[in-house]
Amino acid sequence: MNSNQQPQWKKKLEEIEAEISNSSQNPLNAINSEKSKNIFMQVKNWFISLPAVGKVIVGLFGFAVTISLLKAVFSLVQLAISLAFLSVIVYFVYQFFIKSKA
Repeated sequence: MNSNQQPQWKKKLEEIEAEISNSSQNPLNAINSEKSKNIFMQVKNWFISLPAVGKVIVGLFGFAVTISLLKAVFSLVQLAISLAFLSVIVYFVYQFFIKSKA
């Protein structure tokens, strides 16, 4: 009886592993991938159909957006570094003045 139960558990375990591997291959991911490819192709075709002046304007606009995003990211990094530095200073002031008196 014990030998019958062990293969049943192995079979059940294999079924569960198969379900998990099938669920990780979500059909929604494939649909989203197709949609993103469709959108990319539409944008690419639109860009190709633009006149030369339009392509330059779109390129400059894209460059400006990229620069502004980079500026925002660098500002956030600078803020994080400043807050870390300030917290270290506050910690040492606390250690030196308040904790030493107690």
